[in-house]
Order: sequence, then structure tokens, then C-alpha cells
Amino acid sequence: MTMMQMMDHQGVQLAFRHVAGAGPLLVFLPGYMSDMTGSKAQALADWATAAGRASLRLDYSGCGASGGDFLDGSIGRWTGDAAAVIDHVAPGLPVVLVGSSMGGWVALRLGERLRHRLAGLVGVAAAPDFTDWGLDMTDADRAALAAQGWFARPSDYDGDGYRYSRALIADAPTQRVLGGAIAIDAPVTLLHGQRDDAVPWRLSLDIAERLRSDRVKVTLVKDGDHRLSRPQDIALLIAAVAEMTGETA
Repeated sequence: MTMMQMMDHQGVQLAFRHVAGAGPLLVFLPGYMSDMTGSKAQALADWATAAGRASLRLDYSGCGASGGDFLDGSIGRWTGDAAAVIDHVAPGLPVVLVGSSMGGWVALRLGERLRHRLAGLVGVAAAPDFTDWGLDMTDADRAALAAQGWFARPSDYDGDGYRYSRALIADAPTQRVLGGAIAIDAPVTLLHGQRDDAVPWRLSLDIAERLRSDRVKVTLVKDGDHRLSRPQDIALLIAAVAEMTGETA
């Protein structure tokens, strides 16, 4: 197991695991209320190590082993967290981003920021702008936001449910990517299960249409769910990343 490392960013200790190796740096970006210990993140890190490739996993502020309060987090803040850790471990070097669910939204925002440094991007059930199409806030939700700064929803992926904060909701409109062209020119592969009950698979087609890059692939897994974490799904992910790095999966 790679040793946990920490760095300070805006007064918060961010946790990450970095393994040096050949570039580009492979970066895994977790989903909502998730962290770097998930099966996809671990599988990608294991493959990268076996291939002698540089890799990075991280926990956003307020998530996993990182410090900070989850309720202070937002797409903008978490994108900034990821950018800070990348620049800490691999300043100026090319990067391949792998974003899962909400991590796909972070990846698209970060990819635009990296510009020429972005060597490729892989989305797994990418969920950009989910606050627009996935929440459908009720009057009770708005009342909870006003009273306590967050509201909760049941989730199949967390027994305690998901919390959505005032910070997240307020920041989200400034982070939208689906309102126009997505300024990414690097190769992009989008993987999506057609039995995904959390993120509509047609969203990946919408992302593909809006990407400025012409080097875009969408792979639909007819029997795949939201997680896409079965061995055959992991193999698809590794193959997509390997193609971007010139390796054999």
C-alpha cells in the first residue's frame, strides 16, 4: 500500500497517495461523498504501478482522510483541491484525468483549467451539472437549507444518505459545463452503464456532443449499473486509460 501523504491547501490538510513513474500522471477523481479507497481508484493505481506509470489518488476537502468540513465543499472548491495536489506532485507535467460520477464533473472543469497539460480524460458515469437535473429541490429542502445549511436525501450508495449543502448549491451555477461548448481538445472516453439508476446514460452523449475535441468515444455497457465496478467494467476502464498512455491493458 502506498503511504498516505498530506499537504496544506487553503488551511486544510488534503490527503493523497502519489506513486512516481512514467508520465502522463494518472489522476483518479472520486464521486460525491466518496474517497480514494474505492475499487476503481485502487484498480487504476495497481495497474499504473505494475506498468511503471505515475499515479495520484486524492480525497477532496471534507472527504475521506482529508481535513475540513464536507458541508463547506463545492464543485469549485474540490476542483481547486485536485488542481493543488496535481501541481504539488507533478508541476507542469501532462495529466490524464479519470473522473467517476461527480468526479466526472470535476474532471471536465479541471480539464478546461489544465488546457495543454491535459493528455486525456476518462469519465465513468460522469455527472456534470447534477444539481440542475438530479436534485429537483422541494420546499422542504429549501427550508432545511435556510435553517441548517444543508438538506439530505436517501441514497443507495450510502446508508446515511447524501447531504447537499448551501455551499454546493450556491457554487454549482458557476461550474456548469453543459450550457455550451466544453473547452477540452484532448482525447476523451466516456463509459456509462445503461442500467445506471443515478445518472442517465444519455448524459454521456450530451457531454460528447459539447466537447470541443473531435477525439471522443462513448462506450455504453448495456448491463452496467452506476458503479461500473465489476471485473469486466474495470477492464474497460483500464483499457481506456491504457490507450491514452500507449500501454497495453
